[in-house]
Amino acid sequence: MNGWNDLKEYKTRSMIALVLAGIFAIGGMIVPFIITATRTTYMNPLLWMLFGWGGAIIIGLCSMKTIKTYRKEYKDRVVAQAAGNMFDNYQYFPFAGIEKEEVAMTNMMMMGNRYNSEDLVEGSYKGVPFRRADMYIAQHTSNGKSSHTTVYLRGTWIVFRYNKNFNTDLQIASKDFGYEKKNTSRLFTRSATRRHAMQTEDMEFNGMFECTCQNETEAFYLLTPRVMQMLKLLRTELRAPIMVGFVNNMLHFAISSRKNHMEPPIFGSLNPALAVEEARVELKAICNIIDAFSMDRSIFLGETDTKRDNEIFRGDDADW
Repeated sequence: MNGWNDLKEYKTRSMIALVLAGIFAIGGMIVPFIITATRTTYMNPLLWMLFGWGGAIIIGLCSMKTIKTYRKEYKDRVVAQAAGNMFDNYQYFPFAGIEKEEVAMTNMMMMGNRYNSEDLVEGSYKGVPFRRADMYIAQHTSNGKSSHTTVYLRGTWIVFRYNKNFNTDLQIASKDFGYEKKNTSRLFTRSATRRHAMQTEDMEFNGMFECTCQNETEAFYLLTPRVMQMLKLLRTELRAPIMVGFVNNMLHFAISSRKNHMEPPIFGSLNPALAVEEARVELKAICNIIDAFSMDRSIFLGETDTKRDNEIFRGDDADW
């Protein structure tokens, strides 16, 4: 692809900087160990450690601007070419994401103690406002001798704005999703937020998904046969565990793809065509979800309401 050659220079400079920083950091660990093991008296191991780690830090700080420029230019170009005319309108913010508090308030996910979100795309498709971002949620534990990280979610979180008022919440998670909060325990969950498991008449759907809700009557109003069919098709099409939550007039859709989308390679080869195609498939999921749910009923915002509610959806309203 034309127009990508200038990124190769940023990529090369970023790679060299990381390699040099790694050499200094490793040297700062190995050389002091050798000095101590050989009992070399004329060399100070602490001095070598400070030299190695200090050098790594200085190189890292000096290269931060180059790496950030490379990442931003790469992401901007990938998204611009992948999105094309896919949406009514959209904006892309490579280093912004969905706030942790917003996800936590849905009571859909175990939140852990590690959280990161970026690659925010917000816009509308067929009059439906949406926001999507890459997301990483994990629990990190350490006892001083060893450490362990359990990844709860690495993938995508998408939020859609509803046009109906619902007083309850419904959560649907594919059985291989993992780490979702079911909120079904009578002992540990307040009655106001407690859900209970429910079964549908679709046995295939029951085999693929677990559903929890607060009000079955309202849940079945949302979970119609056509919606269930669309969820089964989306799970197959996306080839990744999914979770859907109807919470406070919002539709939250999580895709556990186990990938950090739209991230440029540092050491690998630069393949713009593949990157654009992968991003296109990722963004197309937004359209597929809206199309799938809109086929059943007009539950999303209508065209005439989009301008007014876009301001609310972007967080300009105090109630958001």
